[in-house]
Amino acid sequence: MNPILRRTILWVSGLLSAFFVISNVWVWSAGLGRDLRTTPQQVPQDAVLVLLGVNERDEKTGKLSECFKLRISAAAELCRSGKIKLVVTSGLNDQARTMADRLREAGVTTPIVLDPYGWRTLDSVKRAAAVFPDESIIYVSQGWHCDRALWLADRLSTNHYKALSYSADFGHEPTAYFNFLRDCLAKPKAVIDWLMGAKPTTTVDVAHGYKVYP
Repeated sequence: MNPILRRTILWVSGLLSAFFVISNVWVWSAGLGRDLRTTPQQVPQDAVLVLLGVNERDEKTGKLSECFKLRISAAAELCRSGKIKLVVTSGLNDQARTMADRLREAGVTTPIVLDPYGWRTLDSVKRAAAVFPDESIIYVSQGWHCDRALWLADRLSTNHYKALSYSADFGHEPTAYFNFLRDCLAKPKAVIDWLMGAKPTTTVDVAHGYKVYP
């Protein structure tokens, strides 16, 4: 191989590897000290809970997703604290409605609105920041996902100091580890989106799009 080409490949590989590691650490650091799962007494009164979307069942096997079940459990647990004034279920249309249905079945009586345009975490965070600029927002998902939402909130909103998280349990199924590894790729993508000024996936204005449930 040409020495110049080989050095170029090595440099590019090294830079990409460094970017991957640094962006993961950077995004992960956004969650430090902001997860209220271990300190529920610090949940702000009248906070807005944003439940980030996930499919209820595996598309191939039809099996109930442990990741979904644990997110619903964490959101219901937080609602029972009496400090949540509104729940936003954010994801694809079917995800948003199904999550709302399961919260009601779990006994959650807190008012719910659907965000059927939360097609990506970027979309969910931008819409929450636009609609609730002066509210305390608590993102609910697995911890690795919450860190990314908080990092995005720090850069896409003016109220990032009010954004917190309430993490769901990690889970024990193989898909839990797959989702974690996939998020390791999503974190660098989040940094790239921020640097490139990425816009929401849908054309619906970020200040609109919520739908009252039921």
